[in-house]
Amino acid sequence: MGAFTPEPAGYTIALDYDADNNLIYLGKAAKGTSKSSAGWSIANLVYDVNSNLIDIQWAGGNPRFDNIWDDRVSLTYS
Repeated sequence: MGAFTPEPAGYTIALDYDADNNLIYLGKAAKGTSKSSAGWSIANLVYDVNSNLIDIQWAGGNPRFDNIWDDRVSLTYS
């Protein structure tokens, strides 16, 4: 297994922790993509009360780079 690279070459990574719902929003986009523009692949990392990762859900149900980071809370995940 390779080392963790916080920002892979050519990409920007964004993280946002939602304590109320015990999840992390994780976004990845080509460098230079505005957070208010389509071009983000966004996932929810869902944790249980013991901080165990229990699910990963994608905005729009897929990892395509067609979402807007600023809309992450209102997107549909599956």
